[in-house]
Amino acid sequence: MRLQVREQGDEVHIEVSGVAGRHQRVLQALTECSRGICGQSGETSLHPQDVSVRAGTDEIRIRLKGRRGLRFEALAIYRCMRHALVEERVAPIASAAALPAA
Repeated sequence: MRLQVREQGDEVHIEVSGVAGRHQRVLQALTECSRGICGQSGETSLHPQDVSVRAGTDEIRIRLKGRRGLRFEALAIYRCMRHALVEERVAPIASAAALPAA
């Protein structure tokens, strides 16, 4: 899975390729990040009117545009989504590999 997050003016563009049917998990990760589950507390700042989603077979593109002066932090979104999508997937595999064979 490849994750790319960039700022373009007052928008943040998120592109995830290699999702292979995990589109819903990507959207769930974005929702979790907006709620602050990935390390920052607070209420969700993400609303349906802030989000534009285009999905293909193996990719998803998300555009975030804040309302009334609200700006999204591309670096914070990248770090949180990387943690939610990549690091959490690697941790259980690494833990299972560390178990002794019975």
